[in-house]
Amino acid sequence: MMTWFYQADSLSQNVLLVISQITMISLAAGFILLFKHKSSYGKLILMGLILLVNTGLYVLMQLDSRLTGGEQGLKLPIPWLILLVLTLSSLGGGIWLLLSETRNRKTISQRSIKEAFDNLPTAVCFFNPAGLPVLCNLAMQRFSFAVCGKDVQYLTDLESLLSDSFIPLEGVRKEGSSFIFPEGKTWQLRKRSILHEKGERYTQYIASEITDLYNSRVALQQENAQLRKTHASLKELSANVVAVTREEEILNAKMRVHDEMGRCLVAAQKYLREDSAEPIPDSLALSWQRAVATLKYSNETPDEDMLLQIRKTCDFVKLAFVQRGALPRQEAAAYLLTCAVRECVTNAVRYAGATELYADFSENEREATVSITNNGKAPEGEIREGGGLSTLRRRVERAGGTMTVASAPIFRLTVTVPKEKEGIL
Repeated sequence: MMTWFYQADSLSQNVLLVISQITMISLAAGFILLFKHKSSYGKLILMGLILLVNTGLYVLMQLDSRLTGGEQGLKLPIPWLILLVLTLSSLGGGIWLLLSETRNRKTISQRSIKEAFDNLPTAVCFFNPAGLPVLCNLAMQRFSFAVCGKDVQYLTDLESLLSDSFIPLEGVRKEGSSFIFPEGKTWQLRKRSILHEKGERYTQYIASEITDLYNSRVALQQENAQLRKTHASLKELSANVVAVTREEEILNAKMRVHDEMGRCLVAAQKYLREDSAEPIPDSLALSWQRAVATLKYSNETPDEDMLLQIRKTCDFVKLAFVQRGALPRQEAAAYLLTCAVRECVTNAVRYAGATELYADFSENEREATVSITNNGKAPEGEIREGGGLSTLRRRVERAGGTMTVASAPIFRLTVTVPKEKEGIL
């Protein structure tokens, strides 16, 4: 029982040394675990002392071990059994400290709340009505130090970050409530007022990482800028298309003049060759009137009101023009609608023998419409769209509009075009 350690046999010494090594390893791992979990200083100090005592005993046993010291050891008069009891007590004490820490972590306490609060990736800080921080996690302290170079001590430390006059540390860029750090991460600071159940009002500051959201917003702004440039280019192109279309209209008008004049000349030549004593037929005279009217008003200028041109043409061919409503303000839409009216003027005189032409204009927020009728005779059957109506339909549909032609009970041409799509004529 009272055998000194240095007198014990080799097997007893080795067993005790192995137990002591296991105890030291366990105590060291327990100390690291307690430190990582941020346990109380009392537990850390107690675990450290137990580890230190067991280490000292292990060193003394190594000096008196038969394998190391042999007969030349210190030969301390320490009983083998006492060393075994102390070693096992150290191991039991370490296990007890770890178990108590585990039990404490299963219950909610102020320390556990603070530990969980500090581990939040989002920076959070609460201030009482006096402006002092009552709860502030480590992420907020790191955020404040990275932006302004100091920890959070008072409410004004974070209030100043949101002011327009605040200048962050070098390398940090501020955009409103967002802070862009040199490594590319973006954090946003927000303020919120919280009313406590006791009636006290607390102030909460939250700083959260919004790197992906910020990068998406920057990319969206760049895309919008590019879209604005594209829109400006399209508007310029639209103006060019309108001019080209007008030139095309003028060319078509000249072609119609050429055809009309050619028919009149052929008819006149035939009449003169027949050497008839009869007066000039009314049909030939009317054809000449239409040809002269078309020749007179075909070379209109772009600045002249197209409806005014149509009215002049109608007056010349004795066709009353009755307008209800007004043209839309959008140039492209107004141009298409007036082209429809102009096409109906020719057809009303040539095919229907009309004396009045009715044009009803209407519009809403998205589109403009004209409905055109006349008081002439109704078509005898379904209307076949010739060159003029076919060309008009292509332009209207290319602009995203619709065109319908009705033949019964009266002729009616209805054209609807969008007001937003300019330049697609």
